[in-house]
This record gives sequence, C-alpha cells and structure tokens, in this order.
Amino acid sequence: MGRMRIVSTSLLFWADGMTVLPGLVVVHPRVRRDPGLLAHEAVHCRQMKEVGVLRFWWMYFTCPAFRLWAEVEAYRVSLRHQPTGLRHFARALAGGYLLSITAAQAEQLLIG
Repeated sequence: MGRMRIVSTSLLFWADGMTVLPGLVVVHPRVRRDPGLLAHEAVHCRQMKEVGVLRFWWMYFTCPAFRLWAEVEAYRVSLRHQPTGLRHFARALAGGYLLSITAAQAEQLLIG
C-alpha cells in the first residue's frame, strides 16, 4: 500500500472509502481494516500519481469513461482480495458511479 495515510471517520457516510490525494485516504470506521478496500484505494492513489491530482479529479467528475476505467481497475484489485464479491462489486459499480451500465455489464468488465 505504500505510504498511504488512512483517516477513519463516520462522516464518510456515502462510501466505504475515498482517496482524496495520492497519500491520503478517508475510510468509514467499519472498513478501516478491510484489505480489499485499502488495496482498492491504493489503486486510486497510484492513478492520481500517474495522471496528476487535479487532472484525475477533473476527469473523474467530468468524464464517465475515465471514471469507469478508474473504478474497474480498482474493483479488479478488490476482487482479488474477495473473489466471492463479484456480484457485490458489480452492483456497486453499476449503481454508485453514474455510469449508465447494468450490473451484468459491470460483471463482464470486472472479469475482463
């Protein structure tokens, strides 16, 4: 996970975790020790470093294709930590990111 500062707060009520900056992740207390979630957020840390923080956030909020790419890559890592979570992750991907995809389409993306 590299050098990732993890801040746990129940104020994060809309998601289990959120990468704010490449080295700063905010998580809900109920998942603060979830290795799959932390690995997922580590992917976003790396993506931000590669793309640049401002560009990452601009593209994430304005370009559904970029958001889809970022989340599919991160959820694939989550899936390695929790192989039985495919349906759960697919539903989260389809329903939580304004992507206009179905859970079945999300499953296909996650399994490659």
